[in-house]
Amino acid sequence: MRVIRKTNATILTKSSTYERHIGNSRPWNPFTWKFIQRFEKDGLLNAYGLTNDGVEVNARAIAAACRAGYNVIPNFYSQFAKGQTLAIAETLKAITVYLHHLGHYFWALELNFSCPNAKEEIRKNMEDALACVAAIRFRYPHLCLIGKISVVHPHKFAQELIDAGVNVIHAVNSVPYKMVPPDGPPSPLAAAGGGDVSGGPAFDRAARYNSVLRRRITAPIIMGCGVMHTYDADVYRSIGANAVSICSVVRLKPREAVKIIKRSAA
Repeated sequence: MRVIRKTNATILTKSSTYERHIGNSRPWNPFTWKFIQRFEKDGLLNAYGLTNDGVEVNARAIAAACRAGYNVIPNFYSQFAKGQTLAIAETLKAITVYLHHLGHYFWALELNFSCPNAKEEIRKNMEDALACVAAIRFRYPHLCLIGKISVVHPHKFAQELIDAGVNVIHAVNSVPYKMVPPDGPPSPLAAAGGGDVSGGPAFDRAARYNSVLRRRITAPIIMGCGVMHTYDADVYRSIGANAVSICSVVRLKPREAVKIIKRSAA
């Protein structure tokens, strides 16, 4: 954590929902730890399922981190399975919670439209996502919005998000298991929808998606997924990333994560 504060690297949090949500994996229950497991040499397979304490609790924790000197941007997941109207209403209420607890620290919000382990079909949430972005932009014209998308979204969705009011695209979250070894064995997490792969095994698929995306849009792109070495980050920069995100490497290869962060800050 020292290197994060020293380099002023930005922390994008895991997703909050408006209310407390219990997904597949629950840190307090060892019987659910199977929903996050190692995959191949340097990857993770997960069907985590959005377990979190809700925006009120999480916003207080984010505010404490900001006061401690960290640059933190909250991530919110709009639960469109509840219906578009309620999901958007909860998202707008969540923003008021962030404003209350974070004050001037709250200048940007990442909207997660890519969670693979929720009730929503992410390919079918595009209309809801666009309506949500438009509602936020109408209410909060100066808030920087980051739209996090999936490899299963068509590239045109990114431009539609930008047209609706998103400022930055974050691509991608992770890659569905069935897209990593297309002819491979059934997923160990088949009963939970198959799960998604992050880390090294997902890099090539994510990089191909991002390479095409860069040619389709001019807005800033945070490129991520599969960055396990400094040269992976270099690949993303070479294809036009404005910033690079890391995740699994922090858990699997923390020393390599430090190298990536330091090199990015140099």
